[in-house]
Amino acid sequence: MDYQDADQWRQEAMQRESMIDAREIQQRRNLALAHNRRHHIDDPDTLADQELYIQGKMELREYEAYLLFKHTPTG
Repeated sequence: MDYQDADQWRQEAMQRESMIDAREIQQRRNLALAHNRRHHIDDPDTLADQELYIQGKMELREYEAYLLFKHTPTG
């Protein structure tokens, strides 16, 4: 899919059904919380992006592509 910007991609992805069960979501959430505490990550935008993977809205490969799209400057 082609997206106008990262916000559109994130919003559309968050409307999807999760690809994982509640147990996996909780495991991912626990890992993310520990990682964020250890590295002092509390930026709301970063935390919102993490939810795409935590909630199973994107597989890892798509999540990586999303972050690259979002953080690569356009000419």
